[in-house]
Amino acid sequence: MNRRFGVMILCSLVILVAPQMAAQDAQPFLGQSPPGTEPVLFAPGIVSTDTREWSMAATPNGTEIFFGLSSLAATAILHTAIVDGRWTSLEVAEFSGEFDDFDLTMAPDGNRVYFTSDRPQKPGGEVPQYVDIWYVDRTPDGWGQPVRLPEPISSPHRELYPSQSKNGEVIFFSNRPGGYGGSDLYSAALKSDGFGPPRNLGPNVNTEAGESDACISPSGDFVVFTSSRDGGFGRGDLYITFKEDDGTWGPAENLGPAINTEYTEFCPSISGDGRYLFFTSNRPRNHAITNHDGGLRDRLGATLEGVPSDIDIYWVDAALLRRSR
Repeated sequence: MNRRFGVMILCSLVILVAPQMAAQDAQPFLGQSPPGTEPVLFAPGIVSTDTREWSMAATPNGTEIFFGLSSLAATAILHTAIVDGRWTSLEVAEFSGEFDDFDLTMAPDGNRVYFTSDRPQKPGGEVPQYVDIWYVDRTPDGWGQPVRLPEPISSPHRELYPSQSKNGEVIFFSNRPGGYGGSDLYSAALKSDGFGPPRNLGPNVNTEAGESDACISPSGDFVVFTSSRDGGFGRGDLYITFKEDDGTWGPAENLGPAINTEYTEFCPSISGDGRYLFFTSNRPRNHAITNHDGGLRDRLGATLEGVPSDIDIYWVDAALLRRSR
């Protein structure tokens, strides 16, 4: 299927709510039981299904959720929220669906969603050679129009996976020149008139192997990210670095076998209240999943025959991150 045709289908859909989803009336995080110190699938059959889901973003109180879905046709951001005491049907977010949108996080106050997109810089323009970072802000009428992060964060190179702390520090990764590897982690300060110049997080964090998918904690005191460096458990592991007293970032530490597997762990995000760590993994599931998404995947044409489907979103109590220190 042509990708543009696929995303046009995505953009036009409104999905009927599944009975199992509606029954979870007004409970945060889709009524899921909070996780403990071992990662578990997040919302199996609703969010994590037999297609490919990655990147989770939620308001601090867990009453509004965004996540990414990838099919053979397109990549888009899906959305659900509690409205009038009930979870709405899953549907494509109002700001997504026309281009490939992915790698999303939410600002700690729940009023801004960052994401990566291949959309043109101006309406009607050409699709750019490299993806850029965009954001949408909450308005009285819903979510506003996507805005591309300005220079110096945006560049002629690839910028992806933004996340923001409460004090306005934004972390992202880029393959811009001058780094330590194929892609490095950078930070920039959000100011009243824009963003300050990006700063490389330095050799305690970045390596020749390449670092990506970085998420800063709401309090800004640590960053969780993905790296394929030697010494890990799989093809890509989650690591953590803590901010030192002088503002630099300390030596990166592997989060260990409680999180990482022989497979790939990526796309971390931390809930706005700091309680939960979400991440994506392609580890095999030990059981089948029955979809309770109101027929969303079928309507999107998102079944993946012949394509590995074990790419799901997991969550775990974030207390283990503090213990890493």
